[in-house]
Amino acid sequence: MVLVVVVGQGARLIAIRTLRRPRAMLAARPIHSTLAKVPLLLVRLLFDLAPIVAFAAAGFGVLALFDLPPVVRVLGVTFLNASIFVQIVLLVVRALLAPASPNLRLIPMSDGSALRLLRWCRTIAITTLYGMFLAEAARRLGLPAQSYSALVTLVGLVVAVMLAVLVLQSREAVAARLRGGIAAAQPLSDVVSPVPPGRRAAGAGRMLRAAGRRVADVWHAIAILYIIVLFGIWALEISGGLLFVVQATAVTLVVAGVARLIGRGITRAAAAILERMDRRRGHSAWAAGRLRRYVAPTARLLHAAVAVLGGLVVLNAWGLDVWGWLQTAIGLRIVASGLSLLLVGAIALAVWEVTNGLIERHLATTDRNGRAIQRSARVRTLLPLLRSALLVVLLTLVTLITLSELGLNIGPLLAGAGVVGLAVGFGAQTLVKDVITGLFILFEDTISVGDVVNVGGKGGLVEGMNIRTIRLRDFDGTVHTIPFSAVTSVSNMTKDFSYYVFDVAIPYHENADRVVSVLHGIGDELRKDPRFAPLILEPLEVLGVDSFQESAAVIKARIKTLPIQQWNVGREFNGRMKARFIELGIDFPLPQRTLHIARGAAEMLAGMGTEAGAANAGRMRHAGAAE
Repeated sequence: MVLVVVVGQGARLIAIRTLRRPRAMLAARPIHSTLAKVPLLLVRLLFDLAPIVAFAAAGFGVLALFDLPPVVRVLGVTFLNASIFVQIVLLVVRALLAPASPNLRLIPMSDGSALRLLRWCRTIAITTLYGMFLAEAARRLGLPAQSYSALVTLVGLVVAVMLAVLVLQSREAVAARLRGGIAAAQPLSDVVSPVPPGRRAAGAGRMLRAAGRRVADVWHAIAILYIIVLFGIWALEISGGLLFVVQATAVTLVVAGVARLIGRGITRAAAAILERMDRRRGHSAWAAGRLRRYVAPTARLLHAAVAVLGGLVVLNAWGLDVWGWLQTAIGLRIVASGLSLLLVGAIALAVWEVTNGLIERHLATTDRNGRAIQRSARVRTLLPLLRSALLVVLLTLVTLITLSELGLNIGPLLAGAGVVGLAVGFGAQTLVKDVITGLFILFEDTISVGDVVNVGGKGGLVEGMNIRTIRLRDFDGTVHTIPFSAVTSVSNMTKDFSYYVFDVAIPYHENADRVVSVLHGIGDELRKDPRFAPLILEPLEVLGVDSFQESAAVIKARIKTLPIQQWNVGREFNGRMKARFIELGIDFPLPQRTLHIARGAAEMLAGMGTEAGAANAGRMRHAGAAE
């Protein structure tokens, strides 16, 4: 045995000294990428594997050269196997931690932590494998079975205690690392819509971070409990229990790691898509803006799908026959219903998004100069109503299909809805009349949003319409809501175009032709003004002398303008007309009357005037004499 140990260790040391320089060259090579470390680690793994091969070849060579007793040969083979396993375990741990080569280290940690963890792994591996070797050697030398079992159990207990001590020593470091990873992780909601400084993150992200911090606080207790469970299963010799737990744990760790990598990939892909959408311009920017709102929900849905799939794999690894249950009638029905609901929701969402996008784009279209193209009032009224009706139809269909997939018989529900609709139709005839009248008015384009109308004895600007009422706001700001059933006649003052009709009163002594010429001149000046030229559709139309009043002749005229612009144009025309009339000396008629007196009455008034004058003269002479 001593010869086996000496020869094997000598061959191992010679191989280590021979490969020291190549290993040092690999350790000194600067590497900045994790992927670039893998090939170098594989090369170094081959270098580290050479001493193990030399040790095994020398040891087994000694056993083959010498004729040893069977017991010694078995003990030698067992010792060599234990030593080889210890070296292989240390080889793997050294490749992951690389305590002397920070540039090749796959797991980020300090040099001190890597060295401390390597020492613990070496101690645990030596204790486990050599402890089992010693127990096996004692059994070969005649140790009773119960004592052998107790010795093996003692070795397992020592290893369990060592693992628990390692967990407790690493408690703060691992907890700090977990908290740092949680704080550094950027949730999907922050990628899609960053949270302003001083404002707390969304509820879901905040809850996940709080749960992660809680796990960081109690991870050591969970790890120690897991070690105790493993030791209990092994010590009680539960058939297949230890292998089952180890396999399930390995599957859980692998699934968690893969799910985390996939989740990070989804988050990064979502961020890249959003960044690419932000660089879009023109029509592409409009489409990207609409698609942007669905990036985050889609990414969250993918995250949820990965979590659910990973959870099912983990449950199946821990003994729950998830795949078998999914293949049952209930499982297939749940899967089929879920996929059907997702498909229906996706189709409804696509129909809504396409229709809503087309409507919004049509209403917000701009010309080459970036100015909004003014759509007709009818279009601006009907398209939003069509969008609302489509939304109601889609919600109704999706609700009915969802209820049907959940197993509810919707036949009686539809029948009941029909009966209720019939009863409502009879009981709410006024409402039905409002709806029918409103639909006809909308489709005939009698009234549109933005028109100025007189309806039901009220007048004002049409601010809004639905299928039942029309909402007007008059000049003083009062809002009038009028049901369509009360509309018997409609006076639309801004349909397609408008006229500003006005009367000009002039004194009878003024020349009407001259005034008409002045009015035409004012109209021409107004059309040349860049502020009002776009509002006027045709030249001023003077209809002539329309009527006669007590003190004036009335000339009627009108100006054709864009809809709802007649008052702006009319006020400007009136101001210019007043200034021009004053400038040219054209009088504005004032109220006046001419009195015609009969001849007899005139002579009598004249006589009365003569007598009164004589009397006054006599009184004046009398007063002078008295003085």
